[in-house]
Amino acid sequence: MLKDRLKELFLTYDPAIQRIVYEVGELEQQYISMERPRVKDQIDEIITRIAQRQLERNGTEEYELFISN
Repeated sequence: MLKDRLKELFLTYDPAIQRIVYEVGELEQQYISMERPRVKDQIDEIITRIAQRQLERNGTEEYELFISN
């Protein structure tokens, strides 16, 4: 039920953002019963992996993002 609600909230977002939200939600579900979950590194890995994949699809190098601004 919560997954469906989150999916609805992010329907208009870029597919990469939707994927990040989905994977972070899945990761949080795995650690929900822990008193002090430590998932920061895993969340960073999810965001980095999806962002790099998106850059590859767009044919954009990482450094180009900073130069073009």
